[in-house]
Amino acid sequence: MDPLNAGSWSQLGEVEFRGGKLDEAETNYKKAHELRPDFFFSSLWLSEIYVMQGRPQDALPEIERLGYPGIRMFLYAIVYHELGRKKESDAALRELIAKYQATYPCLIAEIYAFRNQPDEAFEWLDRAYASHDDELIYTKVEPLLKSLHNDPRFAAFLKKLHLPT
Repeated sequence: MDPLNAGSWSQLGEVEFRGGKLDEAETNYKKAHELRPDFFFSSLWLSEIYVMQGRPQDALPEIERLGYPGIRMFLYAIVYHELGRKKESDAALRELIAKYQATYPCLIAEIYAFRNQPDEAFEWLDRAYASHDDELIYTKVEPLLKSLHNDPRFAAFLKKLHLPT
């Protein structure tokens, strides 16, 4: 309704991102960024989109724009993993856990799921559940958790969240 509202473009981008429409999501996040260059969500989601599109190197400048160190560490752990920079990915993950484990247990689970480490991912999803992490609302549609979908523990976790399987 308001074509000059960066938040509206961002919300549309998030729906498209979670629905697997990466190109459309990218377009809308770029529009949000154009309208408001300091808009946090544009760089956050563009970084994830670029990783999902197989363009992790394009995520690095977006991450640098973010003013939230915990979110930057989360994204670096994913991007460096995708770039094959294991030591840097591991260092970012260790720092995220050391400094922000109480704040971002869901994001830590997403990193482990993305890195195909399901045991660790489920451990952190359980921690997120115990701490009432509000990010759990996206569990079923979070692209970074996709590697867990065929694991029987995922259906059990969705049931625990009272989400349909």
